[in-house]
Amino acid sequence: MAETAAKITILGLDLIGTSIGLSLRKNAGNYQVIGHDREPSRMNLAKKQGGVDNSTWNLHRACDNASLVIITEPLVEMSDTLQHIHEDLAEDAVVFSIGPVMQPALKVAADNLSENINFVVGRPVHNDTGSQPEPRSDYFDECTFCIGSAPRTSSSALELVSNLLTRLGAKPLYIDPVEHDGIAAAVEQLPELLAAALFQIAYGASGWNESQKLAGRRFARSTTLDAIPEEQAAALFSNRDALLQRLDQFSALLESWRTYLTAEDAKPLEEQLEGLFEGRAKWERDAKLRDWDRPQEESARPEIGGLGQMLFGSYLVNRAKQRDPGRGNRDKPGRR
Repeated sequence: MAETAAKITILGLDLIGTSIGLSLRKNAGNYQVIGHDREPSRMNLAKKQGGVDNSTWNLHRACDNASLVIITEPLVEMSDTLQHIHEDLAEDAVVFSIGPVMQPALKVAADNLSENINFVVGRPVHNDTGSQPEPRSDYFDECTFCIGSAPRTSSSALELVSNLLTRLGAKPLYIDPVEHDGIAAAVEQLPELLAAALFQIAYGASGWNESQKLAGRRFARSTTLDAIPEEQAAALFSNRDALLQRLDQFSALLESWRTYLTAEDAKPLEEQLEGLFEGRAKWERDAKLRDWDRPQEESARPEIGGLGQMLFGSYLVNRAKQRDPGRGNRDKPGRR
């Protein structure tokens, strides 16, 4: 008797969501990939690109009896999403949320999911500085992918997500959510905040009409604002305690740089820049080589064949077997 295919649902068919779908479907196994997005145009594009087996605008239908739900939607939308889907999921389902910070997402999940639903948070770390990427099946190759969870999340759920990320070509890195958000405040969110401030000081100056003509590549790279304002504000505000600490450190550091500029000669400034140039060059070299001065095991991809079992172990297979064949899809009102 043929096994029932496990159901993987991707909520949010953006760059990350569609790339995950493309990678999963590239080596299809005993599962089906269902996609949902609030924007019908993104669903249609993901389907056209081959990122999902099927898509639906009805959120309940997309998540009905799903064993694994991958959420790439913004934090501001997560509470609404979880309230809608928590009764639709399969028993002991895993919800994997991908976003910029971990603790706020865990808090939203604790407020909106029952204890039998396992919740895992993650953030991919891409070190490339190239042009705007497009969805592709190898998007996560050699990418460090941070994952964290609440204490009650089962070890099998964490193993499922870890195996998923390995299959995508990524390198899973389990990290304490508090530690992650403190680091993210320094290497992700503070640069975002400073980019906005740097643009503000130039854009708000009386001579902007003339100075904008002289603003080139360095200005563009230093003032990039990627996210939608509402989404970026929510992410920054949700991690504000850690971000405020980093901002205080930065403010104090600026005073040091002021003393270098007011010194009698340029030697102190030169010495500071020399050390930072060396550190920055080393980081860029290590980032390109994915060499962080510590031994790493090679994560070979499993061969194609029986992928449902190899990728997810017995977790999704068992969840699929427990499905009630007569349950069917419930036509609840869909959330656009």
